[in-house]
Amino acid sequence: MRETLAGETAGLDGLRAYLRDVPVPDSRSLPSSAAAGQSKLVVVHGQPGVGKTALAVNAAYEVKDAYPDGQIYLELHGDKATPRSSSDALGHMLLRSLHVDPKDVPNSVDDRAAMFRTLTADMRLLVVLDNAHSKDQIEPLLPTGPGCSVLITSRRALSFNSITQREPLPVRLPNDQNALAVLAHYAGQERVAAEMTAAMDILRFCSNLPLALRLVGCKLKESGHSLGRMRQALVDETDRLESLGRLDNSRLTACFTLSFQGLTPTTRSSFALLASLPPGRLTDWHLTRLATTRAAGLAAGDELLEVALMERLEEEDGGGDSESSYRMHDLTRLFLTRQYEQMPPEEQNALEERLVRAYRDAVVYWAAQRAPELRTEVDPQRMSDLSGASVTAAEWVADEQERLLWALDHARTLGLNAVAGEIGEALSYFLDDITLAPNSAEWIFEVAGETRPRVLAGLRRARAMASLAEGNPDRVLSLLPLSSDDAVERSRDRALWARDAMVVARAHSMKGDYRTALDRMTTAVDELRVVGDSWHTLGSLELLGELQRWRGKPELGEQSQREALRLAEQAGDLRARARLRRTLAETLGYLRRPSEAASLLESARDDFRLLRDRRWEGATEYALGKIYRLLGERQKALDCYSRAEGIFGRMGERLWLGRVNNARIRVLAGMGRLDDAAATARQAISLFEQLDDHMWVAHTQRDVGWLQLRARRPQDAEAPLTHAVDACAAAGDSYAGAMARHLRGVAYRELGRYTEAHADFDAALAIYRSGSYEWNEAAIAHDVIRTLRLEGRTEEADIMERDVSVDNPTFERMRGRDGAVAVPDED
Repeated sequence: MRETLAGETAGLDGLRAYLRDVPVPDSRSLPSSAAAGQSKLVVVHGQPGVGKTALAVNAAYEVKDAYPDGQIYLELHGDKATPRSSSDALGHMLLRSLHVDPKDVPNSVDDRAAMFRTLTADMRLLVVLDNAHSKDQIEPLLPTGPGCSVLITSRRALSFNSITQREPLPVRLPNDQNALAVLAHYAGQERVAAEMTAAMDILRFCSNLPLALRLVGCKLKESGHSLGRMRQALVDETDRLESLGRLDNSRLTACFTLSFQGLTPTTRSSFALLASLPPGRLTDWHLTRLATTRAAGLAAGDELLEVALMERLEEEDGGGDSESSYRMHDLTRLFLTRQYEQMPPEEQNALEERLVRAYRDAVVYWAAQRAPELRTEVDPQRMSDLSGASVTAAEWVADEQERLLWALDHARTLGLNAVAGEIGEALSYFLDDITLAPNSAEWIFEVAGETRPRVLAGLRRARAMASLAEGNPDRVLSLLPLSSDDAVERSRDRALWARDAMVVARAHSMKGDYRTALDRMTTAVDELRVVGDSWHTLGSLELLGELQRWRGKPELGEQSQREALRLAEQAGDLRARARLRRTLAETLGYLRRPSEAASLLESARDDFRLLRDRRWEGATEYALGKIYRLLGERQKALDCYSRAEGIFGRMGERLWLGRVNNARIRVLAGMGRLDDAAATARQAISLFEQLDDHMWVAHTQRDVGWLQLRARRPQDAEAPLTHAVDACAAAGDSYAGAMARHLRGVAYRELGRYTEAHADFDAALAIYRSGSYEWNEAAIAHDVIRTLRLEGRTEEADIMERDVSVDNPTFERMRGRDGAVAVPDED
């Protein structure tokens, strides 16, 4: 009986067009070509349950008028332990379809095949051979008459040289839209539309496999149960295959079983282990690491592709000698995982140890690109496939993160503690590239019985870096207790000491102690340069540039960050390059070069999107908003902040949400929306106080003070601005302190307290003149001159105005600027 084809019909359209194009046999003239004198053939192939038979039967039905002599349909039982023999199949066609007298049917396969070809030579006949097992089974069944066509379904992409053949037609899993059409066809359109969320979950649980969706849909229609109830029956991955099997007396499981049993024993066990790993893309690397030789591993891959238990992924760059990538669908994975669980424990242990050691070698190989001392820890000849890989170290480790954690866990289970320590040490060099669950670092980077100093240092540093990411700088300082005089410790291993020092510097920076942070980071950079550790020099220079900027030396910060960017480009690391572009752009914003900064940030944002790094994409949107504000494009700035807020809100990043609100204050005020700006400031301060972040409270209080000035309430501006001045002085944030002093000086001027105003102006000017802050110098000069004129000191004001005009061209471009009204950082 013909099964209705639901969902995608492009394959049906192509088959129909191909099968309709059949010549009328003419025995009186010779064919115009060899192809014209042969029957046509097409093989429809794909994994079990994907809908091959439905496609073939529907195509045959729709072209029946092109074959006036009829159609023959024959089930070949390729999914059974004993497929139908060629002899039996020919006997069936001769007796049942061509009505040959039983006594005239020959005994041998060859004679039966010859009779079949003779009888069909002048016919226009379509032969549908469903569920074919092999080429040997099929070849005797093929007619040769030019008016005949053969439509074959099989799990394998069978190929025949003796007959004109269209390229095998693969049947792939439908996309969500077409899979939904399959489910709706059997369960009912209205029911699916009414429970769309549950329907989409069912698609996911069934891996979009049409057979599974048909079983579920039929059961829903028969039972009358809701889709929500069916979703609950399938939600448990460990029982899902059995739940689906109960719907059709285990037909689905039988489909997988036959394909699995047809594999060689080695391929069966290796592939079952790979299926039991955390889900993800597979490559030639995975296949070859469980085989005795690379050739054997690749052959196993071909075997899996042939029976459609695995699907080759289309590679974007393709070609060359690059590694092939593969996908294993979820139901296949669940079936194979169950097969793995039934293997003898000793066989499991042997396979797992082999793969654990392979993961150890691979991650150490990649880590050696960032920690040169690890290069002696792995044989480069065994890593030849990785050395020619098209991925970077960061990409490989990020892609394999969950499986590397599997390897670390199983190394411990197998008693391979030394291997577990080495995996953990290597992972410590990729903490910016992977995502760790909260509080998981203690488990990952703590290995019982580990005594090797280098490994212990790496594991300890990794725990410290994780603490830094979790916002716990005190924990960092307790893990890495560097004293003020570390000459002895430094002499033992300068690279390891310097790496610790850069983490300690970050901890001091997080605590708001920028003086100590700058001192530590400067020393770390010097040591890392001496030992030639370019990767960690890169990371240290990035923060060094920020600290130099905060301490009033943005021109030095630019130099440090440009050097770091060059190192990132030399390393070919996309994430490091994008991060450095973002950091450098922020420094260029301080240096009043916003157009150059915007270009860098737009490029960095595109890279983070390519990397699917949402956190850094959000941070870059935030920085880009600040640059658009400097360019006077306030609506663009607000759009950037909204996108950043959308990213950080879903991630629960409260500090970043506070920073986004802080950044909105000046934009809203610059648009004349003072009430909105004040409300945003209150929200930001509330968040920062909850997080106990004193510096961001101070930065926001500075903006609150400016809002009071803008509202002509200088008496209310003094307190928040004094709070900001004191907090910045305690932390050593010279630039932010100078901005707060400048604004407080304006408040004092508006209150007629000129002596205090000049003291703040002079302190701020000293900071600006110590670095490349020409724009800030010009802005504060306008406020000093305005103050002098209010005091009646006209001659001093004129002299200063003349001198600054000559020395600082920016001064002339902001004629009439009044700090009580102007937006900070804007002309």
